[in-house]
Amino acid sequence: MNYNREIGEAKIDLDTAKNRALAFLEGNGYKNMKESYYTIQDNIVTINFAYMQSGVICYTDLIKVKVALDNGDILGMESKGYLNSHVERNIEEPKITLDEARNIINPKMEILSEGLAIVPTDWSTEVLCYEFKGKVEENNFIVYVDANTGREQDVFMIVDSENGQLAI
Repeated sequence: MNYNREIGEAKIDLDTAKNRALAFLEGNGYKNMKESYYTIQDNIVTINFAYMQSGVICYTDLIKVKVALDNGDILGMESKGYLNSHVERNIEEPKITLDEARNIINPKMEILSEGLAIVPTDWSTEVLCYEFKGKVEENNFIVYVDANTGREQDVFMIVDSENGQLAI
């Protein structure tokens, strides 16, 4: 879904836009969605939402919602990830503990948050990981450790810009 129109001066804040997008998703039957990242361009915020199941964030089940910052209109929604991936999963207990996973990551990283996440792989599959968000010096990172093998699955540096956050 995409609606193009002239966007005026921003009059609503980011939190209001996030709440409008979440209400839109819930009103259209997309329950248990959690906001992850956003970008702002031309007074339109695009917010990424991922499905939550039993406290595990499922990044494979992603929906992007565009909100106009002039009046809060929902301008677009892209749900290919959600529609292609969403199922109720049988999420098994991890084979390694959170403490074991924490010991795998760089000890210089100051951990700001941690939890379980299902992340996509390069092979169109998904893997249960521990997700660690944190800092090394002034740089923000997300580190994924496979919750069954203990191997580092992926590392992203988070770059804040005037338009939002990018994972590199």
